[in-house]
Amino acid sequence: MKLIKNIYITLTLVALTSCGELFNFEEAKPAPDGVALSHHEVDVLVGDSIILDTYIKPDTVDVTYHWEVYDDVDAVNLIGRRVYANKPGRAKVVVEATGYDAENNKVLFTDSCFVNVFEWRECDPAEYLYETVVYASLTIDNELMNDSMRDTRLVAIVDGEVRGEAVMREAYGIPYLEMRIAAAWPGESAQIQCYHRIGHERFVFETLPLHGGTYGTLSKLKTYKTTGRKQ
Repeated sequence: MKLIKNIYITLTLVALTSCGELFNFEEAKPAPDGVALSHHEVDVLVGDSIILDTYIKPDTVDVTYHWEVYDDVDAVNLIGRRVYANKPGRAKVVVEATGYDAENNKVLFTDSCFVNVFEWRECDPAEYLYETVVYASLTIDNELMNDSMRDTRLVAIVDGEVRGEAVMREAYGIPYLEMRIAAAWPGESAQIQCYHRIGHERFVFETLPLHGGTYGTLSKLKTYKTTGRKQ
């Protein structure tokens, strides 16, 4: 004769003592072991925003979040988890996660993200007399920039002003970027920058003298490549 035992695992274990009394043993709740933000440093153009996701360890615990902004508090506006870029500056966004351990003691964990806010002013190229043309390619995380990357801008900056922005072209089956840079006089210099909105990063490549000529050709494009992302 076989003795068959059915074992059921539940959140509450019921024990029967020799005196017939019942005791409930509640399974200990998991305690939070840390909190992490999705980013720890980002670049955000004025007018843009970013959502900072939070990750709690383990992800089954209940915690309460509290957000604060430090340093240049006027540079950003914080609504929930979304950070809006207001004006150039560097702000520190801090999240606090409060929970309770197995003994019901309060525990607190924090993480932070630096938000670098920058501004590009648009200009009217018709107001400038000279023009320099750049034929280039841009590689972002080992992927060549193409028409689908509409959230990426390759620009020429002079004193914070966008004097030229790259547009996608194709000739003889060759895709390339064409950037026409306006200059007030020969000899001005422009800084070539890239803003990757999805990755929330700005890259500064080089400074080009604006001599009114051309940089790069279809057979030998100027090449720009981004480095690794901030986390």
